[in-house]
Amino acid sequence: MQSLSELDSSFLLLESERSPLHVGGVFVFKKSNSRSRFNFNRFRDILATKLGNEPFFRERLVEAPLNLDMPAWSDDPDFDLDNHLSHVSLRDQTAPCTLLELASEIFSTPLDRSKPLWSATYIDGLEQHKGYTKLHFALVLKVHITAIDGATGEDILSQLLHVSPEISEISDPEPWTPAPLPDSNTWLGNAYNNALNIPLRLAHLAKDTAAGAFHNLLFDQLQKLNLPASLMSVAPTPINQRISSKRVIDNIEIPAEQIRQIRKQLHDVTTNDILMGICAEALAHYLKDNGTTTSAPLVALAPISVRSTSLDVKSGNQITATLFSLATTESHPIKRIRLIHEAASNENLYDSAISANRLTELVPSCVAAISARVYSEFMLAQKFKPMFNLPITNIPGPQFPLYFEDNELCQYICASPLFDGIGLAMMIVSYNGVFSLTTTYCPDLEVQHEKPFTHYIQAALDNILSTMNEQEPEIAAEPETARNGIIEDVVGLVNNLLTFGQKESKTTENSGSETS
Repeated sequence: MQSLSELDSSFLLLESERSPLHVGGVFVFKKSNSRSRFNFNRFRDILATKLGNEPFFRERLVEAPLNLDMPAWSDDPDFDLDNHLSHVSLRDQTAPCTLLELASEIFSTPLDRSKPLWSATYIDGLEQHKGYTKLHFALVLKVHITAIDGATGEDILSQLLHVSPEISEISDPEPWTPAPLPDSNTWLGNAYNNALNIPLRLAHLAKDTAAGAFHNLLFDQLQKLNLPASLMSVAPTPINQRISSKRVIDNIEIPAEQIRQIRKQLHDVTTNDILMGICAEALAHYLKDNGTTTSAPLVALAPISVRSTSLDVKSGNQITATLFSLATTESHPIKRIRLIHEAASNENLYDSAISANRLTELVPSCVAAISARVYSEFMLAQKFKPMFNLPITNIPGPQFPLYFEDNELCQYICASPLFDGIGLAMMIVSYNGVFSLTTTYCPDLEVQHEKPFTHYIQAALDNILSTMNEQEPEIAAEPETARNGIIEDVVGLVNNLLTFGQKESKTTENSGSETS
């Protein structure tokens, strides 16, 4: 039995019926040929052989008696693989339904905390819709954010993919004998004994106390910074409201070659600048169509990967985050990209960013899962005072095909968790020559949804392409002292907040050791 950390326990408190905290996505595969016998039953048999590879497959949460201690992971004595798998055919749906519409419904449903916190849905019948054939099938995978290892990000997909097609020899699963669930009386006694040494951990068990701790930490540090009072008050928009449990997953694919051409013509910008510029252009027109104008630019939180001194260190120890302006008050799309680049350069993001080829050693869904943990942690800090409008995560993936047996992965769609105040999130994954840009949003926000968000992404890309040859307006220089003082202080604050839980945990452990 392993107790959850304070941070993971806070994630459980942050979760609600309207804000399920699972990560994952929709992954479309194409069979090698029409004679392939790969189906749901074979998928089930293969997954059964992987159950011993990661603890989260067969561990469930157990609540401490009287909530006197952190919840813990324990073997589920009633584990049944079939409780976590389902098979759906789009051919059998009573009403016409697209793959992403079905996936949106699946992601709207919280995982059952009385069972191991993951699920996998095998979907066929995709030929009902444009772009797919009878050879295509999809997997919709969900893993709770607390079950994702903060150091490795291992998830279901990482257990299935290979860099080359290979047919597995399926053997009988290894015998597994679950450990018994913890005895309540013993756990109760231990909890009372530990209470003298870990009062800080007990304080985090109450929802309001946990949120208040982060809130107080944030504003205690703000008092020490030379920030304008309005800086941490982000522009109010329709996407920053209370959400419902409903979700929409919207995806568009942009050829990497098209982004390379833009970068070549604009010279001193990065691929990330262009992608963020596309997102910013889309958001600006999306809000304008809904009658929203802001005097301040939208602020995004971007989980980024930073350098590690060891190639052996998994990505979880290399993920941090930064706040940056999307320059949405600037109307010229090329000038906006340059403003985004200037802000990122001033914050030294490109000096600390890890190279893309290092990240491609990992399945991108692992990095996406860890990134979601990062901005979920930040939601605890901004519970009372929003610090950003939305998260935008850009994940470099392998530029070669991946395979599940001999089925090639064709589409890589990573969904994002949402919260009250964060009703829209964007995830960008590059894979095999394509940028897959996925927007997850709540359809019950006070905005019109006459056009899918992909319409705004495509329009933003077209607008950037059409204005590349126009005369660019000059960028007005900001006073150096004011700009650097604000940016450095904000970045320092962000990094301090994101490492607070780890430092606090180590301090608590050291105190416990000295006491014993």
